[in-house]
Amino acid sequence: MSLPTCFFRPDPADPSRFHPTPLTRGPWDNRAQHGGPPCALLARALDAFENPCVGEAVQGPSDHLPTVVHQPRATLTARLAFALLRPVPIAPLRVTVEPIRLGRSVHRLRATLSTDDGTPVVTAEALRIRRAPTASATVPVPDWPVPSACPPLVFNFFRHAVGYHRGVALRCAAGAWGTTPIGVWGRLSAPLVEGTALTALDTLVALSDAQSGMGIPLDPHRFTFVNPDLTLFFGRDPMPGWVGFDIRSTAGSMGTGLAESALRDGQGALGRAAQTLVVAERTPG
Repeated sequence: MSLPTCFFRPDPADPSRFHPTPLTRGPWDNRAQHGGPPCALLARALDAFENPCVGEAVQGPSDHLPTVVHQPRATLTARLAFALLRPVPIAPLRVTVEPIRLGRSVHRLRATLSTDDGTPVVTAEALRIRRAPTASATVPVPDWPVPSACPPLVFNFFRHAVGYHRGVALRCAAGAWGTTPIGVWGRLSAPLVEGTALTALDTLVALSDAQSGMGIPLDPHRFTFVNPDLTLFFGRDPMPGWVGFDIRSTAGSMGTGLAESALRDGQGALGRAAQTLVVAERTPG
């Protein structure tokens, strides 16, 4: 089966407009995108705001795509908060970015993903903190096997043969799929945007939205657990390569749930990610 080579194709006539490919398709509705790619598209736009691409593309491990390493800007992204307002269609989308407040130590930015008729489908807010030398304190993380030594984790609950699940590579580092806690290594197997190198942020955001599918709170063949939000906290810049998710997911008895992860990369502890879940019986078909 021939697969698309990217998640989005840029519009040659409009740099703010993007065309999603079938790799963006989600598990619950074949007409709608998985939340990861559109959130990552907004994260990329926020990261580029007043941040020219100063750096070079480097080749990661042999099983990884070339990744851009940027010269650090004056501020570090400490938090990204996404609101998924409605199902994201597999149709052309437009990205806009605006500053909320650019203070001396803290910058706040907002990005919006909209359909061609102007309907917002996802919004994102970035909190940046000015870099300054200071004392550091780190938390050790449990040792995991390297990704190449871990068994594959494959999503088997998508309704279409071509979707988001075909654009990611996952490895189970601790526990077993179907229960939590679970530890999962992940990376993207295609660029987020055609003609551009993959960034560490692309990988981290696009996969963070899938943490509830990696560490499922309930049987995904019987229930849906759609997330209306996603929040990521960063203690430092993410590094290129595989990213790890130490996941705990829960579902309450009144239609709500929570998926949360301690994030790691090849350098150790990185931050946290969390999603609110809307839990419902899955409809047939």
